[in-house]
Amino acid sequence: MVAHLHVAPPPETSTPAGGRDALALPGGAGGWVLLVGATARPEVAEALSREGFEPVRVDGAHGALARLGVEPGAARSGPESVPPGPDAGLPRLVVIDADLPDGDGFSLCGMLRADARSAHLPVLLVARYAEEFHRDLAAGVGADEYLVEPVDARDVAVLARLKAGRRGGEDVYDAHTSSLPLVALVRALLSGVRSGRVVLAEDSGALVFRHGLVVDATFHGERGSLAFRRLVCFGTGAYTVTFGPELQRGTFSMDRPFLCEQVVPGLERFEQLRVKGLPLAARLTVDFNRLSQELPSLPEDVEQVVRLFDGRRTVRAMLLECRFPEALAYEAATRLFMLGVLVPAILVEERERARESAGPPRLFEPVLAPEPGPDAS
Repeated sequence: MVAHLHVAPPPETSTPAGGRDALALPGGAGGWVLLVGATARPEVAEALSREGFEPVRVDGAHGALARLGVEPGAARSGPESVPPGPDAGLPRLVVIDADLPDGDGFSLCGMLRADARSAHLPVLLVARYAEEFHRDLAAGVGADEYLVEPVDARDVAVLARLKAGRRGGEDVYDAHTSSLPLVALVRALLSGVRSGRVVLAEDSGALVFRHGLVVDATFHGERGSLAFRRLVCFGTGAYTVTFGPELQRGTFSMDRPFLCEQVVPGLERFEQLRVKGLPLAARLTVDFNRLSQELPSLPEDVEQVVRLFDGRRTVRAMLLECRFPEALAYEAATRLFMLGVLVPAILVEERERARESAGPPRLFEPVLAPEPGPDAS
């Protein structure tokens, strides 16, 4: 029977002790969010509060207009209107239920877009049921996103944080993985219907999303689903989200359920190992004596992990070259290190330098006979 590379079981919970949830948002954004209608259910307000926002609830369109200081039917002052600054007393985001007791969310969104004071406010429309014409209607009234129930409260919080990073009057948003991890961002983007792309700083990686699907990704020379997996595991730093038509042919298709059920659990295992396991910057090499002792108990395909540790590659470089899923390869490397098969390369280098400093082995030096004493005849 052939053994396969399964070195450790998955964690019992999605949020490992000592680790962090792959969907967690570190830090808080600040500001307030206006919730209009039934979207102001407690779980959404709680999620926004956890992320540093102050949720403010109103029942309908009239309450929203009054809270924002917008006059119904007011005309927009012109296309040159400048979006108000963060101190203008306006919310970071407006979340509107499509069905309101005194009207509908689409009309309310149109009113906000028609007034210079609120024209640039990010607006999310939430509908109880998916209707074919709703997406086009939402785009027609200028909504930033259209979501269909059931809506995950965490996605609303992520979109609120993203929209807080708007670049002027453009449909472009700046963010950073330290405050908005890529996997949390993608999960929220796939809950909506918009299209666009996410580009890491210096073009080290990118992904394309279209109507609730991720359709392409690139990362360090890779493209497709493997590149997407590598991107959410290793992509760090500043990035830009740009909304707009994306007509290029995709290389794969991934929806939100697949992301949540297949990608996120592996990423959470990966995050746990980053907290408790081997440093990604560590350089390891193989102790072949130890490997020969442990080889009978190791699975056959572990060789694909062992051969990548040559003393020059870091753990991160090994994970990027290995074709196994990142969490599985990381677990394998950690297990091999615990067994003593992998050792820090610097220890081997120091041992070699010590041997060199001792000089060549004294194998062929002649043995001199003792000189005869003065009494010898």
